[in-house]
Amino acid sequence: MNTDDLIAALSADGGPRLTPEGRMLRSLPVAVFLALVALLAGWHARPDLAQALASVAVYKTLVPLGLAALALWLVQAICHPESRIRAQTGLLGIALAALTLVLGWTLATTSAAEMVAQLSTPDLVNCLISVPALSVPALVAGFWAMRAGAPRNPVAAGAALGLMAAAAAAAVYSLHCPHDAVIYFFTGYGIAIAVVTLIGAALGGRLLRW
Repeated sequence: MNTDDLIAALSADGGPRLTPEGRMLRSLPVAVFLALVALLAGWHARPDLAQALASVAVYKTLVPLGLAALALWLVQAICHPESRIRAQTGLLGIALAALTLVLGWTLATTSAAEMVAQLSTPDLVNCLISVPALSVPALVAGFWAMRAGAPRNPVAAGAALGLMAAAAAAAVYSLHCPHDAVIYFFTGYGIAIAVVTLIGAALGGRLLRW
């Protein structure tokens, strides 16, 4: 068999391969749908959800959604070793810096007694467990998609995926969570998102090496 015949045979045998973006387009909507189904089956939507989404409390949903969108943009670029990710990392850095400023302002203007009162609820532990649990479908889908690519830095790629999955899960969980205080959001949601981001980084170092 000559070279041309071998190439033709391999092409016919392998069939068309999905790009990382193509895999994400197929798998991530399913992952988010599964997280929503899990929320409704295992938890429940807050009774005043319509009023919450029409009030300032909607920030608990919109902020994680924004982070998830920025992280997804980064994930799609980081799959390709030739891609430049300066714009993605720059915008994500600006978003995280803005959230850090809001956290600082909240800490400066909220009394210790008020913080203790807002955080003294068993729902905080539920949040710290639920967000990582709801992020599992997106993590699995994301790693399946990214394995079709070739990220130069597998750890950073895994961290970006972890951030995306956790932020999307936090947005889903916000439909259940009845606590709207900013300090509660940063403590419960922030820690949970950070943990999943670190898990993504650790898994990326193992699953995305090439």
